[in-house]
Amino acid sequence: MQEQLLKKKVQRRPYTSPAMTERRTRIVDTAHRLLGEGGVSALTIRRLSEEAGVAQRTLYRLFGDKDGVVSATVIDRMVEVRDHIARREATYTLDVVFAELDWMVSELERDCLYARVVIDFVFAPEPREVEVRELTSVARSRLCAWLSLQQQAGVICEALDLDYVVDTHVMQEFLVYRRWSLGQCNADLCRMELHACFLQTASLVLTGEARETCLKHLAVLQKKIMQARRMTDPSGRSDKAMVK
Repeated sequence: MQEQLLKKKVQRRPYTSPAMTERRTRIVDTAHRLLGEGGVSALTIRRLSEEAGVAQRTLYRLFGDKDGVVSATVIDRMVEVRDHIARREATYTLDVVFAELDWMVSELERDCLYARVVIDFVFAPEPREVEVRELTSVARSRLCAWLSLQQQAGVICEALDLDYVVDTHVMQEFLVYRRWSLGQCNADLCRMELHACFLQTASLVLTGEARETCLKHLAVLQKKIMQARRMTDPSGRSDKAMVK
């Protein structure tokens, strides 16, 4: 009840002072940790206020409500990811795409508790449009950059609706992340499945020799994936480890 009253009374105000900027950072960092430890249900305004050492009134002023805090953690994290990728100034060849996908999996493993929570947002029954738009932005930009390079090379099937292809691919990529978040594949298998996901989309849009090369690459990778799946159970342990 107290949280509801404060929410009604306090209007959001822009933060510009160094002190308020520092408080915002502290709040987002604490919310990030709480989400990782116990999911959205573990994040309450009261608990966040206590653990971040910030008044509830300040929380509402900066973020509006709990959802605003959650969105801020996602937006801030994805800004960091996009900035890191932008600093590479890479040309999106297939090797660069694979290297970026591998790095994304490393980031998932580095911050696995929080990553599992936010991946669930993409598949939540209640739409979280802001969070989903931010979370999928990197996958979307990556594919669009690669497609642009292939168009310049004249090896794209122009009859295809590329917007539809991009939308479909992004969801397929997140289905792989979802398998990882549920413990259905370990990091190594996740990397291979992400590569295969991209190659499947590439083989759809490419033409001529470029498509044939892509399909050969995909066929080899699919065999490796099937071998890896046979060697692991849903939790990612090897058969030998299970016997022991």
